[in-house]
Amino acid sequence: MTTGVLELGPKPLHQQIEDFWEYTRSLNITQMQIIPLFLLPGVHVTEDIPAEIEIFRERVKTSASPEMVLQQEKSNLKLENKLELTQKPGLSRKLPELKHNKHRNKPGFLFEEINTPVKINLPPYIGSHPKMANLLATKITPVTADAWILISHGSRRSGGNDVVEKISQSLASSCQVLVFTAYWSVPPDLKSRIEILVKQGYREIGILPYFLFNGGITDAIADRVNQLSQIYPNIKFHLTTPLGATEELAELVSDLLESGYSSFHVNEPH
Repeated sequence: MTTGVLELGPKPLHQQIEDFWEYTRSLNITQMQIIPLFLLPGVHVTEDIPAEIEIFRERVKTSASPEMVLQQEKSNLKLENKLELTQKPGLSRKLPELKHNKHRNKPGFLFEEINTPVKINLPPYIGSHPKMANLLATKITPVTADAWILISHGSRRSGGNDVVEKISQSLASSCQVLVFTAYWSVPPDLKSRIEILVKQGYREIGILPYFLFNGGITDAIADRVNQLSQIYPNIKFHLTTPLGATEELAELVSDLLESGYSSFHVNEPH
């Protein structure tokens, strides 16, 4: 297991995948799983990560080493011997033809000719887990507040914030408390949402950042809450921490790996 980053990394994600793939090949591992640690189905999840996987796929597809050719020929030979031993009289079985590559000792020949499958499993993004609301509820239940604001980064994509709205409804039902949504990058923002709640008479307001870890935006949210505390000195604000690197979050990741995923085949046998 290793970690990769989509942005601000020493290498592009497709190169990070390739480096890890080179390592796993030495362990005779033929598939990898890339876990999207994102809470929303934004551009990173729907476009950027699949695009990086496709770049990796093309890079591996168009280049291979002589060692890979030798490994595949050995595998084909074992398959041929096995079929010959198990072939029954009266049945006509056509053995797979082994392609001869005149460029086998040169780098850059087509990977299809090696016929070595490499598969990348791409589980759903972590925010899609049905128990995400349960994990967030553990942040709400210890705190007494008249109403809560679930604040997320927000997405400008059509339907990109639907998952946040559904989670807020689930939290309201399970925790028996009013839960509203706000977004950092799109309206309604935190300030406007609090203005409405204050006008409606709420005096204790909980604020739950829907973020995986602390970072620049969560720091900015904390600063904004401090500013709002000065504007509304009679209002008590309860700002919780993000989800954090907890065992419970790791369990959700494990569940997604076991429950199902989509796959990118780097090479399909022909």
